Amino acid sequence: MDEMAKSLQKFRYTKEIKKSLASIDPMLINNKDLSAVFVKLFEEQLISENDLMALNIKFKLSQFTSLMEHNFTGLKCGIYLYDEDEKRLWNGATSRVSNHYNEYSNGLSAVNDIAQGDDIPLYVKGIIPIPDVARGEDIISLNHKADLLKSGYHSICCSPVKHGNVMIGHTVMFSEKIKTFTIKEMRMFSRYNHLIEGKLMHMKHELISLIKKTNIG
Repeated sequence: MDEMAKSLQKFRYTKEIKKSLASIDPMLINNKDLSAVFVKLFEEQLISENDLMALNIKFKLSQFTSLMEHNFTGLKCGIYLYDEDEKRLWNGATSRVSNHYNEYSNGLSAVNDIAQGDDIPLYVKGIIPIPDVARGEDIISLNHKADLLKSGYHSICCSPVKHGNVMIGHTVMFSEKIKTFTIKEMRMFSRYNHLIEGKLMHMKHELISLIKKTNIG
């Protein structure tokens, strides 16, 4: 961690910093030194105050995905932020999701996932379980089937992340096997999402800005 801190102090927003930030993994959940690294970046004027807050939230989101994957064995977890102005999705925390799907989803247009007459993607409004992506005929399956299957995912469950009337985004639980998600599991996904809703409500746009600037997902 000392080497990482020294490296980050020497460079501004270069490929070196992007590479270092992108290497942050949920498995570092117990390493409290990362917060000190972020503060050091701010003190050295390598990042702004908004970036500092966004990075700390980014790390907490990675902790959340690690928690979800620990509690739901065999599933991978991704957090996706919805930009209502551009109607695009951005990878909030997806370090354990396949590289192919990460490339596909970051900055992905959500226009085709919005029902006619509405202005919010279906998965930001309600829970959407898809037990068999290959056979799915719903709008989400049809729109993303090719890239989900190419990434090795055969079942997913999307759960909205929102705080009151504020639409933040959604989480996705990915399964490499065909899986029927139980009502209990879907309720638990929603309950766990409450852990991050408050943190994201006020910092979503700053985090999206950071993701765009550093291309970290």
